Amino acid sequence: MQNQMNLLKDLQEIDQEISVIEATRKDYRNELAGFEADATRVQEMVDQLSDEIAMLQQSEGELQQDLLKEKDNVVRVEARLPEIQTQKEYVAVLKEIETAKKSNKDIADQVQAKNLEVTTLEADLEEKNNELAAINEKADARGAELQQLLDESEAVLLKRTKTREAVASELPITLLRKYQTLFQRRAGLALALATRGACMGCNMQLPPQQYNRLLQVAEIQTCPHCNRILFVETEV
Repeated sequence: MQNQMNLLKDLQEIDQEISVIEATRKDYRNELAGFEADATRVQEMVDQLSDEIAMLQQSEGELQQDLLKEKDNVVRVEARLPEIQTQKEYVAVLKEIETAKKSNKDIADQVQAKNLEVTTLEADLEEKNNELAAINEKADARGAELQQLLDESEAVLLKRTKTREAVASELPITLLRKYQTLFQRRAGLALALATRGACMGCNMQLPPQQYNRLLQVAEIQTCPHCNRILFVETEV
């Protein structure tokens, strides 16, 4: 019976080590995923800014074409002035010139506004490109380190898993299943030390008769309060 108890204690220690390794590996993978998520988020912003800039530049180009047409229109209308014969026609042409020049100014103002928007967005784009470069640089450096840690921890995990299998194979299947169920339900503490008449897993007092039987290590017993498998440590 003492041998089974020692095997259970060894198994719990190994399983706790494995749990720590697996949790650490999860943290490594989450950190890697975090770099990828950050890069994706900023890349989406870069792409959006690039699209907005391209649309503004296209709109600006169209306005520039409209501006050229309006300037040509002003020149064409002004060229008619020497040919005018009547005052009424002269006034009409002047009004047409005034309207064309106002249209020119409106278009020029729109072009200037588009230029300002493009300049602002280009500054934002440069900032986001720098942010993305910094993320990628950090991801490359830390990513290599994390991958090495993952590889190293995988080797340790494989070794400890093989040891666990060897230890577990020496336990009766019913006892092993009971242990595994408790390990999962009790947050990695299937076994609990019993000392001074109390279970250290839940800090509850044990019946005196049960504690006396525990000291004899004659059978596997569980705490009546938390159901953990109990063990005692004899003083040397």
